[in-house]
Amino acid sequence: MELRRLQAFVAVAEELSFSRAAARLHMSQPPLSQQIKRLEQDVGVELLHRTTRNVELTAAGAAFLTEVRSALDSLEAAKRAAHRAAEGVTGVVRLAFSGPTSYRELLAIAREFRLRHPTVRLDIVGPYYGGELAERLHLREADAGLVRLPLPDAGLRVRELLRHPLVAAVPCEHPLAARESLTLADLRDVPFVSYPAGRGSIVRDLVMSAFLAQGTTPRIVQDAPDTHTLLSLVGASVGIGLTPDSAGHLAVPGVTLVPVLDAPALPLGLAWRADDTDPAVAALVDLVDTFADGLRDLPAA
Repeated sequence: MELRRLQAFVAVAEELSFSRAAARLHMSQPPLSQQIKRLEQDVGVELLHRTTRNVELTAAGAAFLTEVRSALDSLEAAKRAAHRAAEGVTGVVRLAFSGPTSYRELLAIAREFRLRHPTVRLDIVGPYYGGELAERLHLREADAGLVRLPLPDAGLRVRELLRHPLVAAVPCEHPLAARESLTLADLRDVPFVSYPAGRGSIVRDLVMSAFLAQGTTPRIVQDAPDTHTLLSLVGASVGIGLTPDSAGHLAVPGVTLVPVLDAPALPLGLAWRADDTDPAVAALVDLVDTFADGLRDLPAA
């Protein structure tokens, strides 16, 4: 059933005149009459009763007109929705994140995005370690991710936003907790609580590389599945941990954070698929580009 035949029928039904309907549609009368005849053949019933003097809707035609108007309205609404989505005005963006050490940046980005794009739904998913988050992007279970860098993965685009210094999380009663600062050499042979191996933890990889560069490895006594658990284990005097200084907002009792002067800083960035053409995702990337300075100026935890 062709769209132009439905539009022709509505014009005739509303004007109750083939001549006026033809003028309204900017066409001649004979082709209009042919379109109505073909539409009636498609529907299988007479829609218009014609005489030499006037045109009237049949009962079937009146019922058909109601449904056709609704269908045409829905079609126009669908076109408008498609245009809004193509312009990034509507849609859904699933933003993954890598854990509580990026909470401040995550919340700032989410607030700003919802302020600027109130008709786009922003779903927050996670937390994930870096390798896990990259996998979620490739599986299309997330559209973008706030993640620690570097990501050892192809097919993703990345914007570095800022860097967080590494600090030592030390039990309050430990002698090192009284120090103003530490070096990696100060942490040799102390028991360590670490992020887990095998889950793509960028922090763990960076810590291991920093110790290896000094010819040693940390003495890991226990792995923790997340930052909050790591700090809780430190507070229970299981060991010392290295974590981004942005973990300070967790304020776990019994834990002191001490700067480590020669530890590498941890980059935080936004990652997304290189082949993603969704305008709503592009709007998030644009926002992060313009909002990067604001992220760096967020108050310390």
